[in-house]
Amino acid sequence: MAFNLTRMTVYALISAIEQDLRDMVTNHMTDKSSLNESLAERASLRFMKDNELNLTDTEEIGLEDLVGYFDLGDTFQVINGNKDLFPTQLISHIKEHTKQLELLVPVRNRVMHIRPLDFEDLPCTSSLCQKLVKEAPGFWRNTTDTIQRLDAEPSFVLSLEIPSLDEITGVKHNLPLPDFDETGLIGRDEDVAKIKRLCLGGFPVISIVGEGGVGKTALALKVAYELLEDPNSPFDAVIWVSSKTSQITVNEIVEFKGAISDSLGMFNEIESELIGEGISKKESFDEIIDYLATFKIALFIDNLETILDDNIREFIGSLPNGSKIIITSRIGLGAFEYPVKLQGIEEGYASQLLRTLSKLRNIDTLATLPQKTLLKYVNRMHRNPSYIKWFVSSVQTGLAPEVVLQHSDLFLEFCMSNVYKYLSPDARTLTDAMQCAHGLKDLPELAYLTEFDALTVQKATQELMATNMMTQSSDSKGASVKTRYQLSELARAYLSKHHKPSQTIQKQIRAKQNQLNSVFERQMKQRSSNKYQKKNIKFRDKSDRVVAKMLTDALTNLNNNQYGLAYDLLDEAHRMAPDYFEVPRVFAQYYEIIGNIADAREQYELAIVLEPDAPQLHYWFGKFLLQKDDNVDDAIVQFQRAHKLDPSSFDTALSLARCYMFASSYDETEKLLDKLKEQFERSPEHLQKIYLDTEIQISYRLADDFCRDGNIKASLKHLERMKELFDALPDHFKDKYMRKKLAKAKYTFNHVQKSTDLELQSRITQFGVWLNEHAIDN
Repeated sequence: MAFNLTRMTVYALISAIEQDLRDMVTNHMTDKSSLNESLAERASLRFMKDNELNLTDTEEIGLEDLVGYFDLGDTFQVINGNKDLFPTQLISHIKEHTKQLELLVPVRNRVMHIRPLDFEDLPCTSSLCQKLVKEAPGFWRNTTDTIQRLDAEPSFVLSLEIPSLDEITGVKHNLPLPDFDETGLIGRDEDVAKIKRLCLGGFPVISIVGEGGVGKTALALKVAYELLEDPNSPFDAVIWVSSKTSQITVNEIVEFKGAISDSLGMFNEIESELIGEGISKKESFDEIIDYLATFKIALFIDNLETILDDNIREFIGSLPNGSKIIITSRIGLGAFEYPVKLQGIEEGYASQLLRTLSKLRNIDTLATLPQKTLLKYVNRMHRNPSYIKWFVSSVQTGLAPEVVLQHSDLFLEFCMSNVYKYLSPDARTLTDAMQCAHGLKDLPELAYLTEFDALTVQKATQELMATNMMTQSSDSKGASVKTRYQLSELARAYLSKHHKPSQTIQKQIRAKQNQLNSVFERQMKQRSSNKYQKKNIKFRDKSDRVVAKMLTDALTNLNNNQYGLAYDLLDEAHRMAPDYFEVPRVFAQYYEIIGNIADAREQYELAIVLEPDAPQLHYWFGKFLLQKDDNVDDAIVQFQRAHKLDPSSFDTALSLARCYMFASSYDETEKLLDKLKEQFERSPEHLQKIYLDTEIQISYRLADDFCRDGNIKASLKHLERMKELFDALPDHFKDKYMRKKLAKAKYTFNHVQKSTDLELQSRITQFGVWLNEHAIDN
């Protein structure tokens, strides 16, 4: 098995340290009698197994034989445990560095048992070796020789051979050698912990999805090895199957011969790994399911997008309890799995990867660059780990960094071509539009640019999200969340080089964007200054312009009694922007007009849930409750909220005052009317008329209440107050509507007329003449 330079260098250094420690033991201990009994027995068993000896031969095993079978930790612990047998200087030196040597033990295990190396393994090992040699070169002759040889000839370690050791764990596996040994898996610690937690949790299928080269395979492989090492892992086997069909070199994309190309090939491969043979598709499928039901298997399927079909979905849907499937793919499955979306690594880690890899490969032109330049480079590569590695390899051939970055078509094609070829025509149309219209766009805007209906644009968007070619951003707008979309950085770079829209399409999209801007400007001009006018549509931001136009058109259709057209527009608006509070608000008006009171109330309530801090919504809902639902108490609550949110509004305060009046809370009504006197002259004429009408209504309602209580004198006083208020009205306010209101006082006046109080008769007669002259009966 071929290993990379990093693993072999760590192996060479640790082997040298081990040999030096063993030499220290054999140079100062004369026999095995001073060894810990448990250690002596363990080393003896290993020696006998290797040399095919019987238990009776233990007496023939000498100290030197046993020391060769010590673990790394055993060597320095034997020295620490037998201080009287070793020189004081050596004891002091080993004791001082015991903690650092202990940290070397897990590194040694990762190297010798072929586990993924961590980022710090090589630098930490190298640093400790340098320190030991510098402080006590006489104790570390092998280590000194190894360091000197590495300086003179670093590649000599590739001729070494790492011995095949027994597995640390009895869990069966077929995991491949990690391909990230050179640097370790940088920047993915949180992702590893999360996916491992999911594997040990209740989710049967976990998918790691992301763009090509983002590190899905490396992450999955790291998790697989973590499961292998975890003593609490419930799995009987960890199995790896890859359907990867190609790999990228500096100059070309190389196709693998004999790669798995369909689901049958994958089933045969899984069965071969699990059971040892491959048969027909149906038998293979059933055999695998039975095996996964009998044993707890962690099955990793790498690069699933190349063989994604109905057979795969059926297989994953049939997974028995206990076993897990972990998938890496550029395309999500949909409803089957718990998806973990992988993005590029953080820029700090990305620059660390670039610098470390450059140092390991002795590319000084990159390794010595300022941090600011490295950050600029990695961001241009979208912090994609494979992109960074390909970039370093390309620069290693002698190309200038800028030349590589400007001619990265090959890498982009490798990452994205397998995804783009699966896109539907609608999804491809959407990518054309988004290339021409930069920035975040919501669904209504995308529908407008592509001329798709709501369902079509939603499907195309979901498709691009599933392939990780699109990213989304969500912003809170009141109690609702506005979601917008844009092409991912890598997808945009790939599309601009390989699938750029034609000049005709670019021209069409620019024209549509100009139309959108014109629509917005026109809508803003048409808006009334009074925000409590129902025809006004409130914008959350400029991107609402498409749906706002649909709502405006729906209101126009409602006014023209074209209810079918209005409903179609509202239904489409709801599909495109279910989170936009103006949609249910206008829908409520629609239901209100056609007489569907229950649905109208439901839509008003939904609008308020989406935007609880809009006073207009509470105001209109209060109006509805008062006029259509005859629910004064609930209307008061809505008007109170509207007034609290907009205390300076004449509309909300006046509506609340009238509601108090209908609830016979006359003191509250008059308090509000007194506060509104300052604004009266500045208010629109129709609100002035309502204000004056409210004053008149309070008078005859109070007159009626006093009359019922038998207080005729007080009743007549309020009737006369009503007369004064009416007489003071501007002439154009004394219309049929107001005169009909006066007629409501006739019932009360008929009772007042029956009064026998002589002092009141003259006033009663005068009021009666006035009332008959001005009141109009229905």
